[in-house]
Amino acid sequence: MSSAPLLHEVRPGARARKRPARRPRRAARWVASLCLFGACSTVRPVNVPPPAAPSAFVADAAAPPVAERASPSDSPGGAPERVTQHEVWWTAFADPELDSVIQEALRNNYLLRDVRTLIRENKLDPTVPQGWWWPLQIGIPAGTPAGIQRVALGSAPLPPSDPLQLRYTSANIGVTASYQLDLWGNLEAQRRVGVDFSEQQRQSTEIQAQNVAEQVAQLWFDILVERALKELTENEVKHNQMLLELVKARFDQHLVPRLVVLQQEQQLLAIQAQVPLVVARISVLNSQLTALLGRLPAPHDLLIPADRRLPDLPPAPALGAPSDLTQHTPELRFAKLRVTEIENRVNQNLSSWLPTIEVVGRAGIISYSFDEPLRESFAGIRLTWPLFDGGRRISESQLLKLTLKRRKWQYDLALKTAVGRVQDALLQERSQAESLRSLREQVALGQVLLEEAQKIFEAGRSDYLSVLTALANLSGLQRSALRAQRLLLSYRVQLYRALGGDWSYAVTEVQNE
Repeated sequence: MSSAPLLHEVRPGARARKRPARRPRRAARWVASLCLFGACSTVRPVNVPPPAAPSAFVADAAAPPVAERASPSDSPGGAPERVTQHEVWWTAFADPELDSVIQEALRNNYLLRDVRTLIRENKLDPTVPQGWWWPLQIGIPAGTPAGIQRVALGSAPLPPSDPLQLRYTSANIGVTASYQLDLWGNLEAQRRVGVDFSEQQRQSTEIQAQNVAEQVAQLWFDILVERALKELTENEVKHNQMLLELVKARFDQHLVPRLVVLQQEQQLLAIQAQVPLVVARISVLNSQLTALLGRLPAPHDLLIPADRRLPDLPPAPALGAPSDLTQHTPELRFAKLRVTEIENRVNQNLSSWLPTIEVVGRAGIISYSFDEPLRESFAGIRLTWPLFDGGRRISESQLLKLTLKRRKWQYDLALKTAVGRVQDALLQERSQAESLRSLREQVALGQVLLEEAQKIFEAGRSDYLSVLTALANLSGLQRSALRAQRLLLSYRVQLYRALGGDWSYAVTEVQNE
């Protein structure tokens, strides 16, 4: 509420005295004090506490802390709440723990939390028309502030007249309202542009969700293959230990030279040196996996059950037609929305050439000494038509045409890229499957070859080099077969990712804590 300055009241028969003006310095102090008081009442102190951090770094993968969870189902609240509702591709591996870990990542991954919040930020953009009520504006008229004020006026007496005195109380209140009629669809085009922005962010969130699911699955299989390599290396250490004992026994019988014993000892030490490197890789992979789940990175190999092994390749998924990718992949849905956004901006530009029509109204009451108040009201239509704006709308129209052409190219490129990803994954999977079959046959033949070499060596009909060569050949083939199986699973996961899916929509609806 604002009021007019109240003049000093003049007593009858008294000569009006001129009030001395306040010193500028005192007035400046009052203004500064008022500003300081306002600042103190609105500015709040900001103190951002740091996030909770562990007491120490964890480098020992063999001694997990007590509070560390071994698996998602061991958490205090039980298994994490399921995020997806429709069929998802990773259920083809028939591993409930894998599903539980991916569900936890889809809910708690920090990158997903961030991009998920941007959807709601775009929906709450105050510049975007939200509904029919958005163009309605109601407020107090500018230039005539509402309020109640007491006015006293006086003047010096002029003989023989008495001093002039005037006292009165005035009150006024008013309200104005305006509503823009969207006859040409300008507001609707603005609303659709805002919806396009929020939906583009939704598709970006779905892209991140599908990427996170792929990353979790790939890390899951990486840990499994490193575990298998660790077990294979440990078995190889045991086999070489037994072979060293056999070589020493034959050396004691003067059947082999000391050179053979030294060669076997060197071979054993070389294989033993590989074990800690494999353990370190498993720890790093576990840290990456726990970080994806939104947890504190931990190297402890307790997230995946100990009995898990690399799975066989599940049945091939239904591919459908290449045109189905426009609906099933978030990348193509995103590219389509970008074209739709420019089309709506074109509509917005076209409608801006037409006049803006508003229904306006005003009502108010003005009273002096509260006697016979004066009521006022007004209603009408206001038309605003910017006939010339310096060429801004023309430039915007030309710019939108070029942008629309570029985004259509990008949409076409996105489709070709999506088709190429599916085709590449299919080709690599088929070739890798053939290579894996060949490697497994070689592993079976290498085992037979090693057994024959050991028999001949134990019978004294061959030297030690034939056994050493057969053992090294078998170990190399087994490692190659494990990596080939892991690569085959990787291509299948890439195929699932290239085919996309609608399951990621539910991830965008999760409410962040």
